[in-house]
Amino acid sequence: MAHAPSVLKPICLAFTIPAVLIIGTPLHAATISFSGTVLDSCALTVSTPGVLAVSTTGTRLGSEETGGVAAVMTVVATGAAPTIQFTAPGLTAAPGGLAGSPTISISYTSLRGANRSYTSSASSYTLSGGLLDTVTMNARADNSVGFAAGSYTVSTVAT
Repeated sequence: MAHAPSVLKPICLAFTIPAVLIIGTPLHAATISFSGTVLDSCALTVSTPGVLAVSTTGTRLGSEETGGVAAVMTVVATGAAPTIQFTAPGLTAAPGGLAGSPTISISYTSLRGANRSYTSSASSYTLSGGLLDTVTMNARADNSVGFAAGSYTVSTVAT
């Protein structure tokens, strides 16, 4: 009877030692970091250029006239909410036979709430509620004496 316990003891010790070695091994922590920099930037992209059409009275060229098309501009910003500025609109191309002094104006609305009625002055709006917006712009030129035949361009610069 004395021999039976001694045979079992070495077997038990063989299983106990590896368990102690595994539990006693310290774990090393690893820090995993991600970093990046966000710069204030703003990209303006005109996806649809505007088209002017003549009114039935012949005294207005406008994007809201039949056959006209509003311009569409996308604003994508990072960092702080940008202020989009528009220069005073101007007649940047007209035929040589144009008489009178047309009044040039623009208007715009956006999905984020910009809403500017027609103006001949410079204007701006601050993007609110997000950093992505779509701006729909209209332009018109009014001239009491009408417009000579030819190509016309109304322009504003957005920054």
